[in-house]
Amino acid sequence: MKKRVSIAMVVLGLMTALVFGGRVQAVEPEPELVIVKYGKVTVKSPVPDAKVYIDDLYKGAADTLIESVMVGDHTISCRTESQTVTGTFTVKKDETLKLEARYDLGRLVAHVEHEKPEKVEVEKKPKIETPKPEKKKPVVEVKKEVRKSPEEERRILHLSILKIYYDDIDSQDVKITHKSNPKIISKFTEKKVQSGTYYRTKKDILLCDAGPCDQQWSASFSYTDDTGNVDTFSLTWKQIVFNGITPAGTSKRELLFCLNGACKSMENTSASDTSQAWEVGRYHITWSKTSLVIRRSDLMKEVVAAGGAVEAY
Repeated sequence: MKKRVSIAMVVLGLMTALVFGGRVQAVEPEPELVIVKYGKVTVKSPVPDAKVYIDDLYKGAADTLIESVMVGDHTISCRTESQTVTGTFTVKKDETLKLEARYDLGRLVAHVEHEKPEKVEVEKKPKIETPKPEKKKPVVEVKKEVRKSPEEERRILHLSILKIYYDDIDSQDVKITHKSNPKIISKFTEKKVQSGTYYRTKKDILLCDAGPCDQQWSASFSYTDDTGNVDTFSLTWKQIVFNGITPAGTSKRELLFCLNGACKSMENTSASDTSQAWEVGRYHITWSKTSLVIRRSDLMKEVVAAGGAVEAY
């Protein structure tokens, strides 16, 4: 009996201490786990070197599979050097959204794959042996090669001197590639440097965490024209990422273009892929957020006068 009384007094003492000695803390609920769902996107383009943007962010080249796209409605566009088609589409969980760039219609449409007709099995009839005819020697058709005129071959070789593409422009690691013809371009060297630390906001915007946040690419090369004359070029492309969103955007780009030692500096703060153009000597420079193209001005005039399209070269 005394043992039971002692246990009851101990329990009563503990309850009194809890009531008068402090407050009982409520157990905070665990935060709700948010599961992000993704789908995939692929865009078919009849024009080569087209680029795909989702919500105005570069995601990859056309005719490739773009993974980890958040489900929901997105503004998707397919851009070339001179054309852009855009549309709003819904990305579904674990499904691939297939689109097609219809530049002739001026819009982006869903890609419809034509089903192959089912093979109908035909009842096989017994073969009736017939006398084999004498074998005739096969006639080999010789295809005549369509030769281009000297003017056309000259334009193909010399109109576009160099094409440079800035891929993943809104990422910490910008990818820069170029296309050139080794028959006319020599001594090509390039160098890439980067400084600063970066981070992404909740809206997936790249900003500078600790600066200066500079991404720089430089190249030099020599061009030999159809008469044997040589011009030397040097290019320095630089992108400066800001530490916040400003009226000019989140970054700006600078280009130092040098021809035979004479240099010209340019600046681009546009958030869109709008092109800027300059005439430097006998060359025409077209520069945008995602590309840089160097062409011969005299050959551009020849093509336009002949009714052709400069973008075809």
